[in-house]
Amino acid sequence: MLDETAIQKLKEKYGTVLKLTSDDQLTTTYCKKPSFTTFFNYQNKYKDNPHEAILFLFKECILDKENYDDEFMLSAGNSIVAMIKKDSEFAIDLTPQKDEFKKSAALIRNAFHVDPYQLAMDEFYKLLEEALWLQKHTETRMENTLITAFAKTFSN
Repeated sequence: MLDETAIQKLKEKYGTVLKLTSDDQLTTTYCKKPSFTTFFNYQNKYKDNPHEAILFLFKECILDKENYDDEFMLSAGNSIVAMIKKDSEFAIDLTPQKDEFKKSAALIRNAFHVDPYQLAMDEFYKLLEEALWLQKHTETRMENTLITAFAKTFSN
């Protein structure tokens, strides 16, 4: 079990740190939220072997290198997936296709000049929501500018 100082250092390094505990409260571990690339790899592996994909996701997110039994790793991996789905619930499909992820990543990259594939999933979806708002705001401003220009041009 990590002390409060160690947990704070992990939070500074990884942002959100997830505390996952077994049903019997005997096993506890800390995980980071997966990056976009990690989650994308998880989705690709899930098509072929869901069991291995969930274990892969857990192993990629775990912050300590202890050995855990398969049941705990699967349960924790499913918890991570559930949190990612919760992060993505604002306005887009809960299970976006590969192409939609690429479009979303391009929008984030263009709006914020960051590498979206290195972001944690919650941060990815927060930035996507902001990028979509910025895009809509820009389109509204452009529309108002055109309306004003047409009004001035044809009012003479």
